[in-house]
Amino acid sequence: MTDERGPGAVEATEQALANVKLWNADTKALITVTGTDALRTAKDIDERQNRGEWCGLLAGMTISIKDNVDVAGVETTAGSKILAGNIANRDSFIVERLKQHGAVIVGKANLHEWVFGPTSQSTHYGPVRNPWDIARIPGGSSGGSGASLAAQMCVGSIGSDTGGSIRIPSAFCGVAGLRPTIGRISCRGSVPVSAWFDTVGPMARRVSDVARIFSVVAGHDPEDPISEDRPVPNVLTQIGMPVKGLRVGVPRRFFFDDLAPEVAAAMDAAMEAWRGLGVTFVDIDLGDVERSHELMAFKVLLADAYNIHRERLETRPKDFGDDVYARAMLGKEVTGAEYAAALRWREVFCQRLRATFRNVHAILTPTTPESAPVAVANKDSADWFDRIRRISKCTYAWSFAGVPVLAVPCGFDKAGLPLSLQIATPWFDEGTALQLGHAFQNVTQHHERTAQHR
Repeated sequence: MTDERGPGAVEATEQALANVKLWNADTKALITVTGTDALRTAKDIDERQNRGEWCGLLAGMTISIKDNVDVAGVETTAGSKILAGNIANRDSFIVERLKQHGAVIVGKANLHEWVFGPTSQSTHYGPVRNPWDIARIPGGSSGGSGASLAAQMCVGSIGSDTGGSIRIPSAFCGVAGLRPTIGRISCRGSVPVSAWFDTVGPMARRVSDVARIFSVVAGHDPEDPISEDRPVPNVLTQIGMPVKGLRVGVPRRFFFDDLAPEVAAAMDAAMEAWRGLGVTFVDIDLGDVERSHELMAFKVLLADAYNIHRERLETRPKDFGDDVYARAMLGKEVTGAEYAAALRWREVFCQRLRATFRNVHAILTPTTPESAPVAVANKDSADWFDRIRRISKCTYAWSFAGVPVLAVPCGFDKAGLPLSLQIATPWFDEGTALQLGHAFQNVTQHHERTAQHR
């Protein structure tokens, strides 16, 4: 039956599409709008529910899909002019699951070109802007997913995350986003950056909605060689359990260095809120964790991106945005010895994390050290490059380790821009991250504030 607390599927879809019409010209959050199909799906759901049929756990939930993920019959561009006209002939694994459970897909979300950058200032489909302040970036590479949620074009979105591409847009756009364990959700039917480190995952304003989407899309896919064949716990039961007694580690060094004062204050306030729920915080030391940024971002991912795009880079260099071309070409210079050394460091870091997780249930850090920066015209400036490195400093460690990590809104700065924290948990324990995030949202209102169209 239709949820008595909300509108029917058609009404919810019409409201989402009205927000697309209101916001999309300013934000460029969606590359493709699938309004006709969305309304057809919503009408079918309402009719079936009125007959008493069960239409799935997500029945009527409006969702945007990052445009590196295939939706049958719809163009998948990955933000590149090279893929213009690339009509998917089959749904990706994650879209198959969404449709089976009644999701209403409203469009394909804009992104950083080739899923390869943290700003979503795309050359070919327009730069995505942040609904909280359209002079600012939404983060990337899932910037359109974050912006579409902030503008209420949808209730949920599917993003992808290699080095932080779900969590940075979640932080800058004031929503929650989950990077799951590598192999927990199949990437079949998505355009890659780095096959081993890529994940797709759910985003929404409410952690409870992130959990609903996760519970539908997580699971084994025999067609994906990286997909893990293991049971998926019932996270919808777990998120409602008390968090009293949970121990959370806080790595002060590096992650908490050089934070914007308002981020530092928001982190302190968040810990106080959890303490009131019975959570215990302990200081931990993760060693030379800062090397994760250097080794993953500037060795492994550059080499993997160059390997994926080598033929295109050599034959169609002018069809790449300047920033993406320059970064991908750097991967040509990464040696095998450097790549191997990065993976050896990762093995030691994962061993260190396993020991840490024997003493704590989760690890808490900021998602980004500051709120969304203003977009700039000169993207080649040294200052802008340094800013980009800074905004992604807290995300790479968890990506390199492959653990699940959840970004959650935790406040606002003086300019009214969202701030965010992230909760990392042991491999395949997405439930504890969602449990802590949901408990936090139950005692705070940060996620209830919305961007206002001006």
